Amino acid sequence: MTYTEDRRSEPRIRVNGKGLITLDEHTSVGCFVHDVSAGGVKITLLDAKAVPSTFVLSSPDLGEKVCAIVWRTDEMIGAKFE
Repeated sequence: MTYTEDRRSEPRIRVNGKGLITLDEHTSVGCFVHDVSAGGVKITLLDAKAVPSTFVLSSPDLGEKVCAIVWRTDEMIGAKFE
């Protein structure tokens, strides 16, 4: 499956805002939150491969959410909320 296929179970709302991914207790990286639904989110960052399969996403629009990666490319991640 590629990220361009639309298999979403819920509609997403375009956000286009900044976010922060916590990689571990001491490391966070900035990201760009594209859109969000009740069940998940699509984000962009420089190195999506550095993000573990489960991570914490923080943003002004979402607060803090624990996320699990559903798909990823080099610079994009589609994740569901845990």
